Amino acid sequence: MFTRDSEFCGRCNTFLVYPSLAPSKVQCPQCLTKWKFNAINNLQVTSAKTVYMKSIANTEDSTTDTGDAIVEHVCPRCENNEASYTTLQTRSADEGATIFYTCTKCKYKCIEYS
Repeated sequence: MFTRDSEFCGRCNTFLVYPSLAPSKVQCPQCLTKWKFNAINNLQVTSAKTVYMKSIANTEDSTTDTGDAIVEHVCPRCENNEASYTTLQTRSADEGATIFYTCTKCKYKCIEYS
């Protein structure tokens, strides 16, 4: 089933991860079948891992830093009638965008689902 130069499990065809030392055993990560592994000429084993990190933008004083549009919107906290806004598609594409308002006076943030 398993040949010297095979990169895939002979039982389930899953990609095999070669050990760094030979001779050794290779275990399929899917079906857990173990195979004898001998050194393969000119085989170089390397691995890479990409890590994605989420970050939260600093939203303090966002009205002056980001250049968001200023519109008429009454603040529920201080009753100022100007706010900056940004939009974001937080739901499915066939529904309206979510509007985030930030009061230009007290920096209170409120959300409107359209």
